[in-house]
Amino acid sequence: MKLFKIHTIKAIPVLFVLVFSVTACDPPSFYSLTSSQPEYVDTLSVRSINVYIETSVSMAGYVNSNVSGSYPLKDVIPFMITDLNKSYPFEANLFTISDRQRKITYSKNQFYQKLRQGTIFTGKSSKLQNIFNSVLSSLDNGTVSILITDGIPDLGKENAKTEGSKITSELYEGLSTKGNLGVALFQYLSDFNGTHYYDRDNTGGKRKSERPYYQITLRNRPFYVWVFGPKMLVQEFLSKGIIKDHTYSHTYNIPLAAVPFELLEQPKSGKISTTSGENKLLIKAVEERLPALFTIGMNLNGQAKSLIKIAENSNNYHIDPSFIQETIKIDVKDNALLSQNFSGHVKLNITNKGYTHFLQPTLYDFDPDTETITFGLYNKQPSWINTTHLEDDLEKSIDSLERRTFGFNYITKAFERAFKNDESLLEFTLTKI
Repeated sequence: MKLFKIHTIKAIPVLFVLVFSVTACDPPSFYSLTSSQPEYVDTLSVRSINVYIETSVSMAGYVNSNVSGSYPLKDVIPFMITDLNKSYPFEANLFTISDRQRKITYSKNQFYQKLRQGTIFTGKSSKLQNIFNSVLSSLDNGTVSILITDGIPDLGKENAKTEGSKITSELYEGLSTKGNLGVALFQYLSDFNGTHYYDRDNTGGKRKSERPYYQITLRNRPFYVWVFGPKMLVQEFLSKGIIKDHTYSHTYNIPLAAVPFELLEQPKSGKISTTSGENKLLIKAVEERLPALFTIGMNLNGQAKSLIKIAENSNNYHIDPSFIQETIKIDVKDNALLSQNFSGHVKLNITNKGYTHFLQPTLYDFDPDTETITFGLYNKQPSWINTTHLEDDLEKSIDSLERRTFGFNYITKAFERAFKNDESLLEFTLTKI
């Protein structure tokens, strides 16, 4: 009896160790990395470029020649037109637009002089949604159009604050049939001479001395450059980098060009391994105290800067399946990654293949039964658009007008609704082998 008890006590730990070994040591998981992007067949070429300058009286405040300060509009437009004419085998067509389009027929030098003096801004105005729809209706398959505007809504005798959704719905109606339209938006900041500022009630009427902010120079007032055209033509246009020195940008319905990629040997950490040139990943184990990190090299050379900024923002990546999102962190690095301490031949490979950016997922937990893991890049609306929107500009302080545009969301909501951005720009997928 005594021997039996001793035998039983010794057998229990042995059985426990055996069970623990079988259940705790999962076999390694092998994955293959692939990439996918929407495919578009582009048979078009740019045949004409139209540049529209909105000439409402408020626009003159961005080029005031009598008040010292920073007025970039006076240089942005001439430099842009010069670069357009250098980049394409034809000259851009110049228009003013307010109540209707008017082609500029006098010389460029005369136009630049009128621009700098502010005399091109005649004071005529129109509903902003009509200006946008007028530009959009003038597009054909080979045209890229550019609109420069302060983006301040005007509904004439209607209250632009309470009836602002009318702007959205009318603009959306014009966009809803243009599924192939690509759009880019650029914001600039400028000093602004308040003599020319109108609030939504046009306070002060025609007497300059009674206008709001009379003889006051406002700072960091936004104006905007919009680019419209067939999506592939706008993509090609943006890749030339003609529109420079803006503060913020955003695109709607513009695809990335093809992105060369590779699963790199290094940098990596944790119990994983990769095979150079084969895009294979072996996940041996992921532990809470030892997460696993791997690196995907991407070549974004030749992409539009606006699209590169999207790819650089880790918040624009979505992880599928959704139940593992909380266990994975995404980082995106640029060429500064090369300063890290890892092998010379890997650095040489990165340099030779032209990788410019690096997607680094870190796994903090891992289910070995997971069949696929997808990292999708989406063009999410940036935060600056919402912070730019000003609900009301009537009797506001000077500071409250900085970096903000009254009714800005009335415009951008129409584009967000027309182009939902629910299709990824780029996907990387790990598939279990």
